[in-house]
Amino acid sequence: MPQLISNGASHYYRLEGNPSRAPLILVHPIGADHSLWDLAIPYLLPHFQVLRYDLRGHGGSMATPGEYSVDLLANDLLRLADEIGWSKFSVCGISVGGMTAARAAALAPERIEKLVVCSASSHMHAPPGGWDARAETARTVGLNALATSMVERMFSAEFRATGNPHIDTLRTVFLTTPREGYASTVAVLRDTDLHDTLPQIKAPTLIVTGKTDPLVPASAGIEFKSGIAGARHEEVDAGHFPPVEAPEQFANVLTEHILGSR
Repeated sequence: MPQLISNGASHYYRLEGNPSRAPLILVHPIGADHSLWDLAIPYLLPHFQVLRYDLRGHGGSMATPGEYSVDLLANDLLRLADEIGWSKFSVCGISVGGMTAARAAALAPERIEKLVVCSASSHMHAPPGGWDARAETARTVGLNALATSMVERMFSAEFRATGNPHIDTLRTVFLTTPREGYASTVAVLRDTDLHDTLPQIKAPTLIVTGKTDPLVPASAGIEFKSGIAGARHEEVDAGHFPPVEAPEQFANVLTEHILGSR
């Protein structure tokens, strides 16, 4: 299992594709891992060299103690790029991964060539009961208590009805996420408000939302877009995880944004 030490923690990563192609980093959401991108990867590799990794506290990466912050995760991303040898790159993240990607673009605007933020708000609204209750459930009861609602919130009813096997795959990944890693990442969703830092983002930015996403509607994407000069917003036919529900459409939208103006 390939590992890189980034910002004091070991991270599992996969580097795929021709190194002569444009560098792209993919950042997954909470309760997932690098495999969330599996269905989109075949559509991306003809155009990019892709680095995908497991967030701190997820998958094969180290679950360090204490609550995490968006700055911690953003610096993990930037240090991983350093370890790979990428001084400049494009980045796409989903949900907390999108917040992480946006924060990295604000912290190091000279390094981010293009930015894609998917299924993320500048500030994520708390679920019923609040973020702390969700973190406590993960720690004390386990993620099985959250799995059914996760599937219902992350995937549209239409997609769930197809019985796509990737739903079960991602449910299994969710259930095997370290309890402490999940709970520590919930703090990022609770505490992050990117509104004041969005103007620091200089990379051409695309905000993507799913048409059937109950968590991040188009209005949230439009609000996110309004904080970044020149940013665009686009909807795709999916729920909260477009690379899973509509991998080809999502990959085409991403590729056009990153490479279309070159």
